[in-house]
Amino acid sequence: METVDPGIPLYLWMFLFLMFLVMAFIGLVIYTSRKSMPRDILPPQNKQSKLLAEQYANGEISEEEYRKRMKELEKQSTKP
Repeated sequence: METVDPGIPLYLWMFLFLMFLVMAFIGLVIYTSRKSMPRDILPPQNKQSKLLAEQYANGEISEEEYRKRMKELEKQSTKP
């Protein structure tokens, strides 16, 4: 009398293992590519205020102009 094994056949286990390896490789590639990306990606508000601070530090604009522009940036950031 022949018995039927109700478990998962070996070729399906091999296929699942292969799919796991492919997914792990893709995940590793994505992880390493994101890790090498520059982290200076800032929201526009932060970029503008940083640029403004650099202009003030370099003496390109006066303190009055700096404060005026910073207030304008703060007003823009609070608008919906």
